Amino acid sequence: MKTWSRVFAPALAVLLMLSFPLQAQVFPRGNGIALTGKNQFDLYVQVNDWRDMQQDVDSFRLATLRQFEQTLQDEGIRRRPANRNYLVCAVQATRSGNQVAYSTTVEYWELESTKVNSLQWQQGGINTVVTNRFNEELVASECATRFLAEWVRWNPATDN
Repeated sequence: MKTWSRVFAPALAVLLMLSFPLQAQVFPRGNGIALTGKNQFDLYVQVNDWRDMQQDVDSFRLATLRQFEQTLQDEGIRRRPANRNYLVCAVQATRSGNQVAYSTTVEYWELESTKVNSLQWQQGGINTVVTNRFNEELVASECATRFLAEWVRWNPATDN
């Protein structure tokens, strides 16, 4: 029994190491190619955490969604409800005194009606700002800017 484990266990470990990394090399960082040819998305703003904030969370979320949609529309990307291409602008915010620490993350999901939904791409950041400068426009702009920077890489403008 000891001979088997000395000979075959290392070989099995090497085979497992060779097979698993191939499945997860690209996901989701660097997977912007998944955005190629897509110009219609369902959109959502998701507030994951909202601590000691003065704004009403629901009003903030809806106003941010409208601003996010308008910014993308200005670049030729249309909102199409119930689309399987789904963009989420996720935000977390915490106020402490006169500062707001917040994070924004934009995620591209492919929704499946009969399978597991797949996160294809995401990018986010963390920042702080004076309380009176934290608003819907700031959050929507950060999500839109991150998304558009990647989207343009895979959907270059063409002259018609």
